[in-house]
Amino acid sequence: MTESTVELRMVAWNVLTGGIDNKGTERETEERRLRQLDFLSSMDGLDMLWIMEATWWDEDKGARLRGICDATTLTALPLVTSRVGDGSNHSCMYYNAQALKLYTPASELARGSFHHGVCRAAFDADGIPLLVFGAHLAYSGGRARHLEAHHLADYGTQFGGWPEDGVLLMDANAPDESDPELSDEEWKRRVPRGLWHRYRKIRDDGSFGGFDRGARRLLLESGWRDPQADVRQLREPTVGYWYENERVPLRLDQALVTGPRIEVVDYRTLNPKRPALKNLSDHLPIRLDIRLHRSPVARTAV
Repeated sequence: MTESTVELRMVAWNVLTGGIDNKGTERETEERRLRQLDFLSSMDGLDMLWIMEATWWDEDKGARLRGICDATTLTALPLVTSRVGDGSNHSCMYYNAQALKLYTPASELARGSFHHGVCRAAFDADGIPLLVFGAHLAYSGGRARHLEAHHLADYGTQFGGWPEDGVLLMDANAPDESDPELSDEEWKRRVPRGLWHRYRKIRDDGSFGGFDRGARRLLLESGWRDPQADVRQLREPTVGYWYENERVPLRLDQALVTGPRIEVVDYRTLNPKRPALKNLSDHLPIRLDIRLHRSPVARTAV
């Protein structure tokens, strides 16, 4: 960081049922959650963390929620609770209060319009306004995600009194442009037929097409940008290793940026040799490093 710029590190992670296995049975264990905490506590310079599937983290007066705060020294914003289900599935945004100051209390974007929900928070980063969204889009299909994306598309350019520069961290539940299409034979061989509707376009006659990337493309056409375009190294897929019947590597977990003052420094999927994160969740975390400038900057193609 210089006097004219601010560097921020952001991570998003779907931790799978709160890191808890066999909930409510004699075999219940939180081993995954504790190992996830160990990993997060080892990260240097973390300024923003978006956790999804923080299931049951509201129990015991939020003890698990506070566990992240203790492990990372980050400050928690209010939980966002999925509107579908029994109310136990949450997401939560954490931020570095030393680097970021909340403009106004964080809010849930378009409450009731998302399957899971979206946290919206506006920050002051050493005098530079920054808008951050944490989202978890619907798993049920492309049409549901497309409807959700309309609410996020508003912020692809300056919207109302919100900061012009923004970051969106999300489990998009759909591939990005780096993920290759599958042939019909590959779909039959690699993905259960009953799950095709979640990921594929559905034609008017009910038959299936290729990947449904409509929600993401709506966001890109609305002004959001893929940070991958500013980074030479293609990041790894974030899913496709956990379930025996879904061995398709995809980059479902994504970040997007918007605004003239954001410079992308690094964008990657976190998959270190140790700890083996593929044993801790069905999603690998993503990390985005940005540099905020006080004046608009020209983007350099890589």
